[in-house]
Order: sequence, then C-alpha cells, then structure tokens
Amino acid sequence: MGKQILLVDSDLQFAKLVASVLEGRGHKIVQADSLKAAEAALNKPETPYDLMIVGSPMPQGDELHWILERRRSGMITKLVLVGESGKHIESLRTKITADHAVALSVHKPLIPYIFGAQIDRTIDDDRSEAAAQKMKDFETMFLALVTKYARVLPNRINELAEAIERAKNNPASTDLSAEVRGLAHKIKGTGGSLGFRRVSELMAYIEDAAATVHEKPKEEQLIIWAEVDRKLLEVKEAGDSECQEINEAVAASGLKPQQATHNPAMTRILVVDDDRGFLDIVSELGKQRLVEIVRASGLKEALEQAVVYPLDAALINVLPDHPEQCFGLARQLRELPGYENLPLAFVSGQALVKNMVEAAHAGASLYLDKPLASDALEKAVQHLVNIRQGGRPRILICDDDEFFCNTVALVLRNEGMIVRILNDPSKILDTMQEYPPELLLLDVMMPGVTGFEVCRMLRQIPRWQDLPIIFLTGQTGVEARLEAFRSGGDDYLPKPVVNEELLTRVKVRLDRSRMLKDRSDKDTTTGLLLRRAFSEQLGAILAEAQRLKTTFTICLLDVDHFKKVNDTYGHLAGDKVLAGLGQLLSRRFRVDDLRGRWGGEEFMLAFRRETKATMHLAVDRVLEEFRNMTFTGDKGEEFRNSFSGGIAEYPLDGDSVFELVKVADARLYLAKRRGRNRIVIDDEEAEAEEKTAQSSTADGAIQPSGR
Repeated sequence: MGKQILLVDSDLQFAKLVASVLEGRGHKIVQADSLKAAEAALNKPETPYDLMIVGSPMPQGDELHWILERRRSGMITKLVLVGESGKHIESLRTKITADHAVALSVHKPLIPYIFGAQIDRTIDDDRSEAAAQKMKDFETMFLALVTKYARVLPNRINELAEAIERAKNNPASTDLSAEVRGLAHKIKGTGGSLGFRRVSELMAYIEDAAATVHEKPKEEQLIIWAEVDRKLLEVKEAGDSECQEINEAVAASGLKPQQATHNPAMTRILVVDDDRGFLDIVSELGKQRLVEIVRASGLKEALEQAVVYPLDAALINVLPDHPEQCFGLARQLRELPGYENLPLAFVSGQALVKNMVEAAHAGASLYLDKPLASDALEKAVQHLVNIRQGGRPRILICDDDEFFCNTVALVLRNEGMIVRILNDPSKILDTMQEYPPELLLLDVMMPGVTGFEVCRMLRQIPRWQDLPIIFLTGQTGVEARLEAFRSGGDDYLPKPVVNEELLTRVKVRLDRSRMLKDRSDKDTTTGLLLRRAFSEQLGAILAEAQRLKTTFTICLLDVDHFKKVNDTYGHLAGDKVLAGLGQLLSRRFRVDDLRGRWGGEEFMLAFRRETKATMHLAVDRVLEEFRNMTFTGDKGEEFRNSFSGGIAEYPLDGDSVFELVKVADARLYLAKRRGRNRIVIDDEEAEAEEKTAQSSTADGAIQPSGR
C-alpha cells in the first residue's frame, strides 16, 4: 500500500526525478523546496507522513538542527537524509546522533530505481528477513546490470561514432543512416532505463537526425551532420561523467553485484525437507536445469518462503512421525493467494497407501520414493514445471537489444513473472509455440522486420488474436502511436522505459486479459470450468491417454436433494452450496486435474494417469469434508448437505468421452438409488450391495446443522 512521503529538497530537478520514481511505486509525494515549506507541511494534522526525505545542504542552513528540533517536539516520522556528495554525507554522518533517528543516509548521484527500492525497504520494517533479502538481492542484480553497461557504454558510443563517419562519407546510403539511427535508438532506450539520462537525451537527438537527414537538401544535411558531431562530443563527456557517477552510487550503496544469492530464474520450486544433503542435491539439479530451488527445512520456514518468493511448484518430504503436518502444509500452500493451482509433489521413504491417498487429496501430482535416483528427481522437477497453470504470468520480450531485454526481464521477474527473451524476431512463431506467452513486449525497430509487421502477422493467427501486445518504442510521434494501434497492438511504452510505468501497464493488461478469459471459460457461481471449456480439455486428456497408452478417470457428481435446498432454505442458499462445493473442489486434487460445472447441480472431475480405485478414496475424502460444511439459509437457519457420484475409468469403462460419461452417469444414478451420499465405481458391486442396503441408514438427506 502506498505511503505519504514529504520530500524536502531545494534541487528541483532532483526532487522531480525522485517524486516520479516514488509515485510510480504507489506513494503520494508532497514536495517542499525549503525548511519553512516543510515546517508548514508537517504542521497540517490532516496529513500525517510515513516518511520524510531531506536533501542537504538546504539554502536556509543547518537542516540537522532543524531535524533535531522537530524530533524534540515529538515528530516520529521516519527520516531519510540525502547529501549532495559522498564527502558531504560523510561529514554529516559524524554529526548525526541517535536523537536524529535517521533511518537511511545516502548521497547524490542516485540510481533512481535503486533509490526507490531502498525507500520501500526503509518504510516497510515489518517485512520478514527473507523478504528483506529478496529486495536486497534484486537491488544487487540491478546494480550488476548497471555497472556492466557502464563498462560497455564507451564501446557502444565508439561504434556509433564509426557509423556516423560512414554515413557522412556516403550521404546517399539510406542503410548507413539507418544503422546510425538503430545504434542511437538502442543506447537511448537501454541507457535511459539504467539511469544514464543525459546520454539518453542526447541519443534521442541523434536518432531523430538520422531518421530525417535524407529528407533535407544537401546543404542542410551538412549542417545536420555537423550538429550530430557536436552532440556526439557531448555524449562522450556525459558518458564519462555518468559512468563515474554510477560507480560512485554503486560504491555508496554498499552492495556488491556478485553477492546475489537468489536469481530471478525462469522457474522456482520450493523444496521442504530437514535433510540438508537432499536439499543440496536438489539445489545442484536446479542449477543444471536453470530452475531456482527455494529451500526450507521446516513447515514454518516453508510458508514464509512461499509468501516472499513467487513459486511454480513445491516438493515436500513426508515426515514418518508426522505425515499429517506435511499434508496440512500442502493445503495451506494451496490456500495462499495466487497458489490455488500450485503443483505439488511429495517424497517419502514409506510408500503407504494411506499416505498416497492423503497426498492425492492434498493435491499432489507426484508421490516419489526415497532414496531418489537423479534421473527420477530430474523428471519430477521437469513434470512439475510443465504442469504449471495460472499463477505466475508468462511474458515474452522480443527485442534485439540484449541489455535492454535483461533490464526489463529483471524488473518483471522480481514481481514474480516468468520471462523469456527473444533477440531474433524471425524465430517468434517457433518460440511462442514452445513457450506460449500471456503477454508480448515487442520492440518496433529490429533488424529485418519491424515490430508492426510482427504484430500484424500474429493477429492473422487465431491463437494469438487476443494476446496482449505492448510495443516498446523510442518513437513517440503521433504517426508511430497510430501505427502501433493500426497493426493490432494494445498499448505502447516509450523508451527509455520507466520501470514503475512498465510494471503498471503490464499488470493492467494481464489482469484484463485473464478477466476476459475467465468470463468466457468459467462459471461465475462456482469458479469452475463451464461445460464447453471442460469438454475441450477433457478431449485433450483423452488424446494424451490414447497417444501415451495411459489411463485417466472421470467422476460425475450431483448435489443431493438440491431442489429441496432451494425450496426449504431459498435459492440464495442453493447458490451458497454450489459455490462452497466449487471452492472445495478447486482447493483439492492436483493442478493438472480438471474441475467443471457440468450443468445445474452437477459437477464433473477428470484425473490424469489415475485409476478409479485410487480416486474413489480421494473423492470420498472430499465428500466427508463437504458433509461437515455448514451453510446458512435465507432466514439464517443452518444446514448441511452431501453429494453423490459415479466414477468411470479409461479404457476400462470406455474408450471415448461419450462412453465414459454415460458409465459415470449410470453409476451416479446407482448412488442415488442406494440412498445418496456415496460414490459408486463398479456396476456389479453396486447392484449386489443394493440388495443388502434396504436396512441401511446411510441417507444423505439434508440435515439441520448439529445432527
């Protein structure tokens, strides 16, 4: 949640820059250019501040004395002190006492995005140690990019200078002037995004000049190239100056780029085990497969890590003495926001049937035996990664500037997104087939083909007609913006990219896209797949089973006495029952299992690679949970309910979806004839049991709560 920040600094340019960064992070900024103005802002009781940033020196004089007086008068606001140089801030630190209560002291020049992260970390002192480490790791990796770019920037400028000379010597060559434009465009976008603002501004002039020079008379072309030469000299001076400032800022941060312990990997798996040797083996395997392993030696640590690090899957060791705690952890993980579809796997030295049923009920996609062979562990990790659905968004960045891509990818990955980089636009269709993204960030100026042409091509393919596409472009003129929308783009973002704006636009487009997809595929009452969407995915499961010669199971459920619920307790109560069962089903079973509302009070489930005998036990556990849920009628009365079900297995009970549904429906009917509140998996056994069930009291009728 954004905070209220008072920014006190007489350097208006610096204040404007910092305000834009912090506002992009959701904070509300009040600016004051003098201590007198700051005093007036603090004296407004209706505007309490969470943080105050004070620049030094201020024109009026001793700001430290002013801060001390405010502390003595009762001000408890957190304080950040910004000195004009490293030497200046060091002299201030010798005068700062505990009474000043300065939370953070830094000096100019600052890397804006890093300073924003430092401010967030200063404000939020309630964050866990793991969360603080995550933010520090991100700052470290961002600084690594900045310092690496500072080393290569002089070479990039020299390449541009050589290209300018070639273009001047061959004024008729549009290819050479286009080369100048492309090189300037890259330095402008990447340099500006990493904090080289003056270099970026000068590059914008060179890029525009190279784009229009052929439209001018020869005499005017000479003037334009002379001005480009002058700007190039300024670029070299600005580059040297900003590289020095960046290095000073990095040194002042106290962070060392090579010390990052967590990398924003393509995928991230939580492994929970008190065996450090096993954790070391899994971690090493993760490095080989470019999968980040988040380690946890206990249940409490596992939950904390899950809150801090966006996860793609979890692998949990089943403790022999307390297996129920491990299955409980799995359920807790799946109940965390965004983890409803988290793939789970369990590993155990005791392959007990009871534990395997509990694992299936908790949502395990795999149940592995210890000790694990390396190839089995590798296959398990790959399986968990492959079945990941929902949760972390998948982003594809298509841009020929590798530095720029890495910068954007780092920012997005730090927000929990899975990012793939593509530098060659000619390979985009093959890449998207292998890695179907939820959003595409597309550069406009690329060699061989423009981003506009790529976008038009994608919009002709039905699969990608609704894919959100955001253009990344240094061309901010009206015609370029219009062309972005004409070609089928959803939005455009000017280079250099402001990271906070990038995150906001990406999140908005992702949220809108997912909302539209959910509306078309999911039932609003239960949150489960509608019959059409379920049938499409069930057909895919059947095709997979036929191809791989595997099995799968479907289960048709029907809420018992649903008409009686509506008649007795009201239709709103009936909706509560449907919604409650939908939520329960969504939290149970595995990520790659299907859950759908078949129609009315009927629900359909599908379980990949599972027999009906195994899933009968797991569904029965869900029935037990559902029986214990309490619902409230329209008049406040409480009641409970149950459901009946029929299960069919491929290929044992049929080799087509139609046949399997027909068998499951028949067994559902048998369950109702036998008194409801049960799951039937076999026709002959059901008929035999029915003859002896006349005296049974197993009635699933609606019961008042408490019976």
